[in-house]
Amino acid sequence: MKNYPAFLFLLCISFFTGLVSANALAAKNIDLLLVAYDQGESNAFKQLENALEKQGINYRILSLGRAAEIFRNHPLNLSISVHNAEQLRNNRETSWPGTALIELSQRINPKIVYSGMSSAAQAQILNHMRTRGSYNLAFYDNFDPVVTKEYVRAFLSTVSSLDELHIPSIATRQSFNDLSFSPAPLYTVSGQPALEAWDDIYRQTDNDRVRQELNLSTQQPVVVFAGGYDDTYEDYFRIFIEATRKIPSTTFLVTFHPKTNGEIERRWIKERGAGNVRLMDKSRHSTAALTKLSVAVMVHKSSIGTMALYKGKPVIYIAEPEVDNFLIRRNLAFLASSPEEVVKTFHSATATHNRFLSLESLGMPDKPSEYIAVELREILDDLR
Repeated sequence: MKNYPAFLFLLCISFFTGLVSANALAAKNIDLLLVAYDQGESNAFKQLENALEKQGINYRILSLGRAAEIFRNHPLNLSISVHNAEQLRNNRETSWPGTALIELSQRINPKIVYSGMSSAAQAQILNHMRTRGSYNLAFYDNFDPVVTKEYVRAFLSTVSSLDELHIPSIATRQSFNDLSFSPAPLYTVSGQPALEAWDDIYRQTDNDRVRQELNLSTQQPVVVFAGGYDDTYEDYFRIFIEATRKIPSTTFLVTFHPKTNGEIERRWIKERGAGNVRLMDKSRHSTAALTKLSVAVMVHKSSIGTMALYKGKPVIYIAEPEVDNFLIRRNLAFLASSPEEVVKTFHSATATHNRFLSLESLGMPDKPSEYIAVELREILDDLR
C-alpha cells in the first residue's frame, strides 16, 4: 500500500486531535470552581482540597487579588490575565473586566461555583456563572457578625442572588438575618476549614527544634504577637511594645501581616524595644508554628486570634476599648487597651486559661473540610 505511511500519519493526527479535544472538554466541564480573593478564603480552600479529592470532585481554582500570589504555582489554578490586576489586588470594589468573564465562561463550565465574599469581582463572577446554569455558593470565612465586617460590603452590594451560603458557626448565622437576599439562599453552618490547618502545623512543629533554632531555652516563656494593618494598628502596636518593657522575663516574637512589609514593627522595636522583642522572619517559621511555643498569643484584630484559641492558647486583643468580636463577646478572649491593661491581662490569662476550645463549642460541625466536601458531592449528585 503506497500511501500507508501517509495514512498512518493521518491516523495519528486524528488520534491526538481527538485526545486534545477530549482533554479540552474535560477541562471545560468541571464539577467545581473555587473563587478566592483574600487570605481567609484561600486558607480555607487550601485545606479543603484533600477532602474534595477524596470525594472525587473535579475542581479548578480561580484566584484574584491577594489569592493570585497564593495560588500562582498551583497546578489547578486557572490563569486569566486582566489589565487591572494591581487595582484588583488593592481595591475590593474593583470590577473584573467583561472580557475576563467571557473568557472564563468559554474555558470552563462548572456545575458549582464556590466563592469567598471578599470582593466585588467575586460577586460578578457568581452573577455571570449563574446565568450559565451554575449552582452559586458563597463562603463567609469570619466568625464575627457579617454586618460588622467592612471587607464583605463590596461583595454584598454586587451579588445578585445566591443558592447557598456557608457560615462558620451557629452564632455567626444569626447576623445574616439582617441581610436581604431575594430569594433567600439556603444557610448552612459549615465550619471553618482553615482551623484544621493548624492541627497539621502543630503536628509537624517540633518545639525543641524550633527553640534551638531561635536560641531559646526550654523554660523560656514565649508570647507571639501577630501584626495587623488598619488605621489604629500602629497606636496599639506601640502600646504592645510599652507593655513588653514591663514583662522582661518573657520573649515576644512578632510577625507582621502579609499585606505589609513590617516597617511599623521594625521601627517601634528599634526605638522602644527592651531587648526581649524579636521581629521574626516568616520564611523560616510561620506564625502558626511559633504559637505552638507560646504561653499566650497577642493580636490587634487578626484572625490569628481565633486560630490560636482553637489550639487552646490564651488570646489577648490589644485594641480600642470598643472593639467587639465573636471571642471577646463570649469571654473566650481578653481585651486590653493600655500598657498596664496588657500586663495585667497577660498575667491573668496565663494563670487561669487552660481550657481547650473545641469546634463544637464554637457551634461548628466537626471536621469542616469533610463536611463541606460531602455536601458538595450531594449537590453534584442532585444536579445530575
